[in-house]
Amino acid sequence: MVGQGRLLAGDTAEAAAEIERLRRANDALVARVAAAGELPPGAEDARRALLDRAELVRRCADEPVTIGVLGVHSTGKTLLLNMLLGRPDLLPSGYAPTTGNVTVLHLRPSHEDTESRLTGARVEFLNETDLAGCLAALFDAVRDTARGSGKLDDRALAELDGLLPEGPARFTAEGWNGLVRWFTERGWPTGSTALRLRILELLAFRTACLAGRDVLGREEQVDFATLSASAIRLDTDVLETARGEMPPRPGPGLPIRPGARLTEEALAAGFAFIRRIHLDVLVPTAVWPLEELGAESVSLVDFPGLGSLASKERDAYLADQEIDRLTSIVIMLDAESPYDEAPLGLITRFERTRSAKLAPSCLVVANRLDRLPGGLHGAEASPGPLHTEAVLGHSDALRTLLGIAEQAVTHGHTDRITLASALYARLLAEGEASPVEVGSADAARACADGWRRLAQRLNADDPGRPLGALLEAAAADGGIGRLRDTIARHVGEHGMPLRLDRMTRLIDDRVRAQRDLARALRPVDGRRPAGRPTPEQRELRRLLIQVARNARGLLQNVRPQMDQAEGDSGLRAAVEERVVDDVFRWPEWRRLLEAVERGVVPIRQLDRSELRPNDTGELEKSFNAALERLESQIVDLDQTLLDRWIRARDEEAEEPRRRIASLLEGAEGDRDAVAWADQFLTFGWVRQEVERARKSAPDEPPPTDSPPPEESAQVQDFPLRREHGLPWHPDYPVPHGWPADELEKRRHQIQVMAVRRELVNALTRKVMLQAERRRRALVDDVRAALARRLDALPQGDYGRLAARALGQERRSDDAALGLLADALLQDTGRGDL
Repeated sequence: MVGQGRLLAGDTAEAAAEIERLRRANDALVARVAAAGELPPGAEDARRALLDRAELVRRCADEPVTIGVLGVHSTGKTLLLNMLLGRPDLLPSGYAPTTGNVTVLHLRPSHEDTESRLTGARVEFLNETDLAGCLAALFDAVRDTARGSGKLDDRALAELDGLLPEGPARFTAEGWNGLVRWFTERGWPTGSTALRLRILELLAFRTACLAGRDVLGREEQVDFATLSASAIRLDTDVLETARGEMPPRPGPGLPIRPGARLTEEALAAGFAFIRRIHLDVLVPTAVWPLEELGAESVSLVDFPGLGSLASKERDAYLADQEIDRLTSIVIMLDAESPYDEAPLGLITRFERTRSAKLAPSCLVVANRLDRLPGGLHGAEASPGPLHTEAVLGHSDALRTLLGIAEQAVTHGHTDRITLASALYARLLAEGEASPVEVGSADAARACADGWRRLAQRLNADDPGRPLGALLEAAAADGGIGRLRDTIARHVGEHGMPLRLDRMTRLIDDRVRAQRDLARALRPVDGRRPAGRPTPEQRELRRLLIQVARNARGLLQNVRPQMDQAEGDSGLRAAVEERVVDDVFRWPEWRRLLEAVERGVVPIRQLDRSELRPNDTGELEKSFNAALERLESQIVDLDQTLLDRWIRARDEEAEEPRRRIASLLEGAEGDRDAVAWADQFLTFGWVRQEVERARKSAPDEPPPTDSPPPEESAQVQDFPLRREHGLPWHPDYPVPHGWPADELEKRRHQIQVMAVRRELVNALTRKVMLQAERRRRALVDDVRAALARRLDALPQGDYGRLAARALGQERRSDDAALGLLADALLQDTGRGDL
């Protein structure tokens, strides 16, 4: 691969020069291929594919320095971005565009300003191509969720086919009538919460299509006050909506017109159409010298918190379009939830459709260190010399948090990790004028003092280890300075080499397209056949190439395809959906939350049964009962998943299968020439192969990578203290000397939700252990079945196979086209055409 050595060396100047040279070579290639004039019909598609890939190479060469910030909901991302730009109130907390939108902050240096300020805001709407892709992804999600619900028969599922409106029909109420009718009569009555959520998301696009067709592909100015209004967010109570009756269909709404002032009502109607929010920000050089990043302007891309119930599919589609544009990716972790691996799942999702790992592009910031469970008080009390292992031994939360962070970056690159507290950074910036409540401010300052003391001891007793530097930076300014330095260093050392690496991979794809075009132009075995290829032969050759490529790609894609069949985040999403659905139905939560008054579960003289449970023992009974239910639910997960995988592969192959059969009908050629394709056009045989292999295989011991019993027990334990009172029950023993407001804090409804989330996480981990073992075995069995069949794939010229199958001859090539074919084959992608 071109440029790999440069990537390792990190030589920015050399990488930049190589990028420029490869761009010029790419432009020369495009000019020569475009100047070839009219090509044989069989080669025209190959030329179009080559030019498309060459365009991707050009775009990669021209992209600006772009830093993406990626995380899940409620990790303090907005405040951290504000502190990164030196102004705590730049973007209000809960800023609406960051919920369900890609927000691009265009940063420009300012030598006059003393604080960062917003100078403009724009809304960019989807173009028709993106709209079509987004609707198709949403419709596929509806269909897959409907099939996976197990509550609809094949006839009902078949009725869904063809109902997604296309072209001009998308923008009329009549075009949506068939799909809405299916939602009303078939989808919603299933009672499946997951299906209803996807229905509501697709209906949001119906609203936008009826209101905003004229703004597709446009960029419109908007007032920042309008942009910040909560009216432009999707339904925040969407889960409750999904559990009720299907809401009435809204009318066309307020039309959005190009050039007209964008109001809150108009943006609410057209929310689904928003592609990006653009904010122009002037940043004082005293706050962040952007010149260190080697560019006149820098873009910060704030991704929506992926996983939103209201806009899950749309957010994921839009984020996937952005990820390849990024120079650096800052992954946000939440120190308050140190065991949450969801941010790693986001990276894994993006890697499924890419040939390269994203880790070299990744940095990690673990925010809200001041809310790390248990703090670091145990380590502070350690006598004598202090070492990193001792600190991590006292804090399982910190050890786990750093372990997850190290998984996200290239192995050993702890210099790309930052521990941060945006709250503490804000307190330092605002001083005594800070509006942060006194309790939170005092706690954050006390944490920072502890980090400082620990850092001093670690730097003295355990020098050269990264933990001391991480805590020292957090204590200095909340970690903001280290994060800025880390971004600047990563962009400076790796930005251009990483871009060269991405550009090289794109060139590799382009070179493969060159080979395809050359083969379409060259004669077979050095001899020029007598005739011009017919349209049927060209079409059959294209289909056979498609079948062979898809077949060869199956081995690498079995696990990602299995995850896709299960849901967007793979097996974990499938398991967690079942766990959440089970735990959230426990009657304890309804009784507790219905009793809430002003956010607090009251303690009154009531029948004690009204506020059950009164201790964790009752919750443990519910936990164990749920565990039995959930383990029984995954018994048939493999068979169901394999059926879905086979059905998805059959659906992918349906059109090529139908078209090949149509081309061969009545032909007088040799059908055996393409008989090999049959087994990769229907996949029911995979099920038989897997079942046969499992029946004939001897009984084997459990996998060697399964966790030892003591580790398994630790992971799977009931997560709450056993036989411990709960503060929202009248019998809770209030410790002597508690301040008056302490009990009220512990009785806040958010504590109920936190307990519920802990139970969900513990159940998920327990069920995942067994489910993941089963999944690995299934993937291995399917891959083995495929590997045995792939030997049947031909290695020869698919044009000749098509000619044999149809009994047709090909045309002779022009001499100039032969010379072009030779040049394309000689070009290695280094610009030597």
